Amino acid sequence: MIIHENSHLYKIGAIARLTGINPVTIRMWQTRYDAVEPVRTEGKQRLFTEKDLAKLSLLKELTDHGDSIGMIANLSIEDLEKRLHDRAGKSGSTVHRSDQAPIKVVVLGHGFPLLSSAEVGAYAAPLELAGQFKPEDALSNDIKACQADLLVFQIASLQPDSPGKIREVISHSGAKGACVVYAFGPKKVVKELSDGITLPLKAPVNVLGLTLAANYLLEKTGQPEEEATECMPPDRRYSDSQLWEIVNQPNAIKCECPQHLSHILFSLNHFEAYMKDCESRNAKDAEVHQYLHKIASESRSCLEKAMDRLVEHENLTLKTS
Repeated sequence: MIIHENSHLYKIGAIARLTGINPVTIRMWQTRYDAVEPVRTEGKQRLFTEKDLAKLSLLKELTDHGDSIGMIANLSIEDLEKRLHDRAGKSGSTVHRSDQAPIKVVVLGHGFPLLSSAEVGAYAAPLELAGQFKPEDALSNDIKACQADLLVFQIASLQPDSPGKIREVISHSGAKGACVVYAFGPKKVVKELSDGITLPLKAPVNVLGLTLAANYLLEKTGQPEEEATECMPPDRRYSDSQLWEIVNQPNAIKCECPQHLSHILFSLNHFEAYMKDCESRNAKDAEVHQYLHKIASESRSCLEKAMDRLVEHENLTLKTS
């Protein structure tokens, strides 16, 4: 993939925050459905373009309204926008956020040009610049008069006291929250700003990224942002061949616990594999399947520990691996 020098690239965590899609779902849409084609760094890290960001936002919008990801993943952005328009026209719903009132923002810093840029398209409410102030004027009464929906802070370096000061300005202005665009900052401070009222954005951020962040933050106002992490399931400790060995070995005592446990593990292994490849119609389906796969993996790992105890107790010898 050719990337132009002036293109913005986003890590998967930033894409997740801007679109509201779980990172696990993003990876699945990429690997299983070829919905997007991120570039890879030398360290194999995924980096997404502005086009990927726009397409994933549209896919999220459509799957939330009932479309199957398998049916729309390979459509172009233009076709996805047309489908969104057609769906809104048939249902009479307000799927198109661009039909809604603009989000009024006040910028504390040097500002963003063309906040109402047409590049936002049909998948987000546009931004409207209600005012722009120097950081030292953050607590002026003029900010209150702007009646902003959101504030946009531009900060070169976050400090330990930055979250408190930012929240003070939000409270003073009457805004619902703030996007905080920063160049440098300790992880602890960045995490503290990820509370659903404020949303940290690593500079540079363009108009599209800021617009999607503002739309996302307004939807999440008052709800703590969940930190999405992907945990790798523990490896299997007993192969199918080993489980069959246990089933067929005689016991030192007259009970069939090893055999019964082997059959349970067979079932869990098959269910775990099924959940990993189960078809998902939309992002919510994918999250449920991911959750079920995680629980199945944890249950299997727990029962394998019980099998370890039984194998030791029964002095069972397993030849296969």
